[in-house]
Amino acid sequence: MIRRARTLLWRACRVVGGGALVVAGIVLSLPGIPGPGIVVLILGLGLLSSEFHWADRLYTRIKQTGRAFVRRARSNRKDTPGRQGPLRNTRSQQR
Repeated sequence: MIRRARTLLWRACRVVGGGALVVAGIVLSLPGIPGPGIVVLILGLGLLSSEFHWADRLYTRIKQTGRAFVRRARSNRKDTPGRQGPLRNTRSQQR
């Protein structure tokens, strides 16, 4: 009985905490309000995804979109003319 109560308490904390983070992320994403709104929103969805299927689908879609964005950014960076590597020492090349 204590184990079940503890499990229900943790589930309630995840739902309330995730919901609070989602609401805070939405508020922080509004124009004129400084703060990492998108990051807080994604963290809230991560918490809610352990309890709700809709949040898990949305969180998975956001992760896939983010990975695709990073992959595209990295492939574009390699195609940049004049770029030789991740760190380029311009002073040694000028001498």
